[in-house]
Amino acid sequence: MADSIDFLELYEKIFRVLPRNNIQRLMEVCYEVVGVPILTVDVMYNLLGIAPNVKTGDYQWDYLLENKGYETDMIVRLYEDGIMQSVNNRSAPYVVDWGSCRDNPKIQGIVKVNDIVEGYVTMQCTYDQITSDRLKAMDIIMNVCALFFRESDSESSMPYTYQKVFAGELFNHRIKTPRQLTMWQKDMNCDLNPPYQIFAVSTYDKSEKNVLSYIRKLSQQFSPYQFALIQENILYVLHYNMKKRPRGNSEETLFVKTLRRFNGCCGASRYFDDLLCASDYIKQAEDAMTLGQSMGRPNGVHYYENLYLPAILAPRLSQMPRTNYISPAIPLLETYDSENSTEFLKTLEAYTKNLFRTSETAAQLHIHRNTLLYRVQKIEEIGDFSLKDYSTVLHLMISFYMLDLENNYNT
Repeated sequence: MADSIDFLELYEKIFRVLPRNNIQRLMEVCYEVVGVPILTVDVMYNLLGIAPNVKTGDYQWDYLLENKGYETDMIVRLYEDGIMQSVNNRSAPYVVDWGSCRDNPKIQGIVKVNDIVEGYVTMQCTYDQITSDRLKAMDIIMNVCALFFRESDSESSMPYTYQKVFAGELFNHRIKTPRQLTMWQKDMNCDLNPPYQIFAVSTYDKSEKNVLSYIRKLSQQFSPYQFALIQENILYVLHYNMKKRPRGNSEETLFVKTLRRFNGCCGASRYFDDLLCASDYIKQAEDAMTLGQSMGRPNGVHYYENLYLPAILAPRLSQMPRTNYISPAIPLLETYDSENSTEFLKTLEAYTKNLFRTSETAAQLHIHRNTLLYRVQKIEEIGDFSLKDYSTVLHLMISFYMLDLENNYNT
């Protein structure tokens, strides 16, 4: 078949297919005109339409034909090759001839509805089959696919759009009364029963909205009772009807595995029972996510209940000079140790972290109990303080905790 496209024929065939809203039939008539294999998948890489319905020798094509979708490992490969992210920095249609498509180039179309990526259209070509006519035809086809997606259960469908509006109003604390909440639930025909939990998810690349969309849809397989919103390149998920399950359950393990593959970090709030307090718990999720990323543990799920102390104290690292939050005894003992070859600061740190228990501290330092008691007496003399004073003890505990935070942030 010639490489030039009869666009009048293409429009006529598409016009006949439109009332049927059948993507498979659309792919078949488009193949008849463009003359190269063509297929459509949703954002989860589930096959929606393919023509011709035969193997072509291209691994990706044949796999989709046989399995009707990609396994996570194949999607990760597209991510690692940069193909999955290319939708964010290229104007479709465009040619993909790198990574796993180096030997079998593709003309790539992006299906968007209300500027949200809903799926992909792909033409399989040889290099000499990549023509301006086929690129123009892809532009037409991907826009027609957007009409079909608009009617489907997509992120841009009316039910999902309504849910996003609800999530946005709730997360931004614009739903403030029980009456407002009741009206929203009635309009959505949904009972949002407690307990609730909020997740905040981000990736290394802040432009990867399509990756966040993929993670959102994948997470529905683990927890169907949820509302989600992608806002400022962060995926927010409100879980309701939550079952309090032990950590490390199979659903969480799969979710963590997915996050790690896509360089994703998730912060999880505590469970809560009052939706009108959701804005407080979204801050918990954001703090847990940010702390997980900044403390050298970027991938996986981070729970606020394990990070509430860093959430409270870590901001002070950048807001206050170090001398303003560290006990003056610490630099004093550090200088004394340097000048006298002693280990008083190390002893004080161990003694403080062991909650001033003599036996445990002596065992940790591998010294006799009497030696420890002697050192404690000398520490109090050098620092001119008493370890029986509540304020002194509290300041020391906070100081050593802040020093640990500093080390975590610098690693």
